[in-house]
Amino acid sequence: MCKKKRTFVANLIKWHTLCACEDEKNHYNMKKITVLMSIGLLLSGMAYAQQLPDSHFENWGSKFKDDAQLVEWNGSNVSQAGMKFTFMYKKPGRTGSCAYVADRAVGIPKLGIGAIGPGYMSLGQPWQYLKGLNVNGATAGTEGGIPWKYRPDTMSVWIKRTGPATEKEDFHLLYYSWSGTAKGNEYKNKKGGCTYTERINEESDIRLKTDGNECTTVTPGRQVAEGWLRARAQYNEWTQIKVPILYMSDGAPTMCNVIFSAGNYPAFRANDGLYNGNALYVDDVELIYSSKIDRLTINGQEWKEFDPNSGKVQTYKLPADGAAPAAITIAGYRGIGTLKNIKGQVARFKGRKLDSKEMSVVPGEVNGRPWVITVQAEDGSSKHEYKIQITD
Repeated sequence: MCKKKRTFVANLIKWHTLCACEDEKNHYNMKKITVLMSIGLLLSGMAYAQQLPDSHFENWGSKFKDDAQLVEWNGSNVSQAGMKFTFMYKKPGRTGSCAYVADRAVGIPKLGIGAIGPGYMSLGQPWQYLKGLNVNGATAGTEGGIPWKYRPDTMSVWIKRTGPATEKEDFHLLYYSWSGTAKGNEYKNKKGGCTYTERINEESDIRLKTDGNECTTVTPGRQVAEGWLRARAQYNEWTQIKVPILYMSDGAPTMCNVIFSAGNYPAFRANDGLYNGNALYVDDVELIYSSKIDRLTINGQEWKEFDPNSGKVQTYKLPADGAAPAAITIAGYRGIGTLKNIKGQVARFKGRKLDSKEMSVVPGEVNGRPWVITVQAEDGSSKHEYKIQITD
């Protein structure tokens, strides 16, 4: 009996020990899963942080008149002399809902007070200024944006563009970023003169090369980047448009803004060329971060034969007009190009140099092993490797 009791007690202790070990193992696994989930959520949050807020246009909360409005974006809605005119609406989208903006008449046209206004939306704040009933002195624009420190390479937008005169009026898809604080106090009005109104971070006080303020910019913003597409076209079905983003400097921005416009804005105040009913549907905006090199320099000289899409070993021959350098320096650039504004003026963007967080170089040997260049997309979404064989 005692032996059976001792055996029972021993088995009971063994069972408890096994359970304790199993519990400890399960606890360890749960901690491991929790850590992995936390890392995954952190990485997901980092990637999401590098996208625009509510980029699928699903968060409709407030109202203007009786029309639902996006929480994170602002329409060019007008409040004037006790009247309200809605320019941004919620519509069925490519996925879920989408944003719809359209040119329309504002004021009281029958009394000769009013005009066609551009339908657009922005992360910044559309504004209008009219002193009294002097319509000729009216002016408008967009100021502000959102805090921003990222450097995307392409803006992808799904759109439909409809209306009675799409072939006569540009629509605009615009991204721009900057640092510093822009200040202006005079803006072009409907009659072509300048109207005094003080603004902070007004679009035309930042985009000096492509849509600069024609009146008075007190302090210009330091523009970092711009992606801009304008076209006179009609798209009856959902169409993906990819807008390349070009860079003016190497530095990171502190602010950015995006404008989606159905009509002739932003185009030096958009005083004419607007057509009632021209409309733009916008959905599923995505910022794309590249891991490619647009332009490569070796010892400060551009290598024109460099293929940014190649995964094979590429061969670079050092210039024959001098001694081989003691050290090889390699630099990569992205975001180089030009944009032409509505006046035909061409703005040149020199691009930006990839920093050490984006691009690393493992040195090789002249006439020996190749140099290995690894480029990481700024948001960590992709990686590209180049191998460069250097010979003398």
